Amino acid sequence: MSSKSKSSRGAYKCLTGSIICLLLTQLMLAGSPICPSAHAQGRTSQIQNYQLPNLLKNRAQTTSTQHAPDEFKPDKLTAIIELPNVPNYTGHAVFVSGLKYPRDRSGVRIGMTIGVREDENEVLEWYKSALKTYGWMVISANPNDKYVSAAKDKNTFTVRISPSKQPGFRTLVVLSYKFGI
Repeated sequence: MSSKSKSSRGAYKCLTGSIICLLLTQLMLAGSPICPSAHAQGRTSQIQNYQLPNLLKNRAQTTSTQHAPDEFKPDKLTAIIELPNVPNYTGHAVFVSGLKYPRDRSGVRIGMTIGVREDENEVLEWYKSALKTYGWMVISANPNDKYVSAAKDKNTFTVRISPSKQPGFRTLVVLSYKFGI
């Protein structure tokens, strides 16, 4: 049996189980003789009067930076900024986006995304070599996951690489810099 048919059969069973649960709940709420236990135990009024909490209301407050404490409010970057002791990429790099968190209690954080024409492995190897040249200790590097993390003094720097779907770039590079306190 193919994995596709197993997956389809599993999805069908899950859907069938969901429908049965919904039907049984409806029968309980309607006081059906098929499911008399809800009436016998006086639970119907409890179920009918129960109101679900408004989870979306709380979620909107926590994901919006409008109501976030000043510590978490970012400043939007409009261009590549120079990072201390981090070499600028020598290939053709174009700024895509960036944020700076200047009020973070654990230290200022900067994140930037740049688009480059070179392929992922070439960019990753360039950053590994350049960081070592600038005195950074490479903490972890994984060519399969396309990232490299490094530390120098109390600062940390991470580079994440991914293929670009934007025209004009082969690779997107996410640079994350955290100043230590």
